[in-house]
Amino acid sequence: MSRLTQKTEFKALIAVAQTLHFFTKLSDKGVSAGDAVRLRHAENIVKDVITGNGYTIIYRNNSIGLKTIKEEKP
Repeated sequence: MSRLTQKTEFKALIAVAQTLHFFTKLSDKGVSAGDAVRLRHAENIVKDVITGNGYTIIYRNNSIGLKTIKEEKP
């Protein structure tokens, strides 16, 4: 179980990002329409958690990394 903090730790975000590999492995598997919708929703929630903490997802070969989102200067 996780412990609640004011800000999600980077290591926790990395662990969450690693789950995105499971979604990419489903692309050639038979999945019902209803399950596909729920799986896409779950994938979007994971991505939202990462971007909501100020990171973007970097896909490299067989690994996933995170990069800080730079705020644009006015």
